[in-house]
Parts: sequence; C-alpha cells; structure tokens
Amino acid sequence: MVKQITSLIALAALASGQGFPSTCPAVPTPSPNATVGTCPTDFTIIGGELQPVHESYSPPTGFAIDPNQKIYLTYPRNTGPTPVNVVVATSFTNEEPWPNAAIQNCSTGQNVAECFINVQNVVLDSINQLWVVDSGIPPGQKSAVTNGSKIMSFDLGGNLLRTYVIPEDLYYDKFNANDVRINNTLGTKGYAFITDESDSGSLAAINLDDGSVTRRLHNSTVTRADEHYVGVYNGELIYGWNGTNKSYLTTGSDGIALASGNVYWGVLASRRFYYISQETLVNTSVSDEDMLAAVQDPGQCGTEQAGFSADENGRVYICASEHNAIFYVDTQQSEVNETVNGVAPGGSGPVAAKNYVVKDLIRNALIQHADSMAILDGWLYFCTNQLNYGPTRQYMNVDKRRGPFRSYRYWIGAGPAV
Repeated sequence: MVKQITSLIALAALASGQGFPSTCPAVPTPSPNATVGTCPTDFTIIGGELQPVHESYSPPTGFAIDPNQKIYLTYPRNTGPTPVNVVVATSFTNEEPWPNAAIQNCSTGQNVAECFINVQNVVLDSINQLWVVDSGIPPGQKSAVTNGSKIMSFDLGGNLLRTYVIPEDLYYDKFNANDVRINNTLGTKGYAFITDESDSGSLAAINLDDGSVTRRLHNSTVTRADEHYVGVYNGELIYGWNGTNKSYLTTGSDGIALASGNVYWGVLASRRFYYISQETLVNTSVSDEDMLAAVQDPGQCGTEQAGFSADENGRVYICASEHNAIFYVDTQQSEVNETVNGVAPGGSGPVAAKNYVVKDLIRNALIQHADSMAILDGWLYFCTNQLNYGPTRQYMNVDKRRGPFRSYRYWIGAGPAV
C-alpha cells in the first residue's frame, strides 16, 4: 500500500511538472503527446453564434413564432398554478396574455373546452393558424377533467376558430396531451398528431374534418419510458426526488415532428426515438399488433430529449438536453453527404431507418434544456427552461433553476416542414 501511494504521488508530481494550463492558446500546438482533455476548453462549442430573441422570468415549455415575427410562449401548470398560461412577447423582456386575459384561467361553472387549464405548447401550422394543446390536467391532479383535454386553433388575430376535445373514454391510464403537430393536407381537412407523455405513453390523432380522435401505441415499448431511467444534466445524474425519497423519471412520448410523410417522436425518459407513416397512424383499421410492427426504430439518439422539429428538406431536429445541444438527422437521401452502410451520399427517396446518423447541429453551454422549437425564414428558434434543475428532479426539492430563461434563434437556411 505504501508503495502504491508513493507511485500515485510521483505521478501527480509528474503531471504537475508538465504544467497543465489553466488556459489554452487559441490554436493549441500539436505534439506527439497531445491528448484530449489537457485544456479546459477541450470541450468545444459546436456551431456558430446563438442570437437571443427573448428573456422569460418563468421557465417556458412551449414556443411559436408567426410570420409577423411575434413570439408566443407557454407557462404550464404541471407543478402548480401560474397566473398566465400563454403569452405573446411585446419586447425582449415583456409579455402579455394571449389571446386575452379572460381565457387564461377557467372559472367555476365555465365550459372548460373554452378556456385554458394547463397549456403545454403553442404551434404554428402551414396555413398560419396557431394551435394550443391543453392537457386539461389541473395543478396537483393526475388526470384531465371532462372536456379539458383539447387542442384549440386560433387565427393570428387571436380569434378562436375551433376546439377539438379529446373524448373522456380516451383518458384511461392518465392520458397527458403534451405536444402537437398539424398536417393541413392529409385527408380532407388535415390531421393533428399529439404525444401523450403519461408514464405509459401513446400517440393520438385528430381528424380535423369530423373531430374524431384515435389513440394508438398505448403502453408500448415505443412510447413508455425506460425502467429506472437516469439522465444526465450539466454533468449531474438526474433522479426524481420527493424530499429525500428517490424515484426515477417516467415521462413517456414527448417531442414530436412531421417530416417525409412520417410522425417522429421521442420518449423523454430514454434516449430513444421512432417514426411511423402518418397514413398508417390515422388508419383505424390497422390492428394494434400491426401498428406496433409498422413503427420504425432508427436506433438511439444518444440523449434525453424534449422538443422535436423538422424543416422542408426532411431534416429532423432533436433538443438534446443531456448535451446542451440540438441534434439533427437527415431523413431524405438527397441531403445525406456521406456513405453509410454502403449507400453513397445523395440520390433520392427516404433514408432507410438503419442508415440514420444523428449529428450535432449546435452545442453551447447557453442551451440549458431546449424544450420547444419553431422554424421561420431560415431560422431555428427554441426556448430553454432548465427543466432538470427544477425541484422535482433535485435532492430535497431544491429549485436550482436560475432565470431569466432565454429563447434563441440559430441559422439553418431552411423553412419549416409542410
């Protein structure tokens, strides 16, 4: 033991003698003994500059931007009441209730299909309608109230166009509507696709013509969380906590995007993502077994993830919270620039699931849990909320979040998926 301690001391002295720097030159000089990790800056920023577009004093989960450059954010009530559920930014730091103050909180006796209970996200579609997805689950409760789980469409003037209520017979196993994407061209008048982030998870589809709703892939391997999942955030292991009682994160299907005729989604308490044909998902004649068999598994994406988005070229973006990053994957062969599994770059048609390669778009310490994304005029916009520093994920329920919570944009040179 004495000899071992002496050797360790000698190694420490040797390392110290080599003068590990506290700072590094802008361009380190290569040497035969160079190794990753000798400089504090070796963990590099990937990508270009982030442009801040808004600061919030509460942590938002939802983000949208309209053609008039107006920014919309949502402040959910998952851990307690908030005075305002949806806002529009009026300056870099100021906000006001959207579409009005009266709709923000349902009052006693009011039809809950006409007001906000617990809005999770706000999303712009391809025909400039804004869609609000409301879980309908009041603060402190586990299940949605009757007529409370819904999506609502508004014009850019804030006028309510239509509400689509999710039937109560689909509330089983604590259905929890989390995020929504709209295809305005599928079917007669389009479909809305919704992720259910309950522990069991599922996907829901709403026919925007007749309002009918289907719920598929419930409690399946592709929608529920990993058992005893443990994530990482800023180098810290993340559990669920109730005081000193430890648990595990159990959030199921969460982020969602539409691209290349498919629905893409991730399971938040995992490092997994999947896709399925939109036409298959809305086909009510497909059995549960065949529906599950139709799901494509491109392999893990290497991160716990929240929001997804997609651009007009079929590129799917993933909020990579474990890496302070945003990842992407090209789903169209024409956008691929390297040979993968013997398939040369370029060409046409979709990329085979086995050939998906997830890559970094941008990595930056400012990206403190990107949650929702939107694309407009070549820019990728996203909000951040430090979710894993929130009290339910910290020992003794200490709230380690530190605002303001910034939203940013990053140039990608492509428009939104349609």
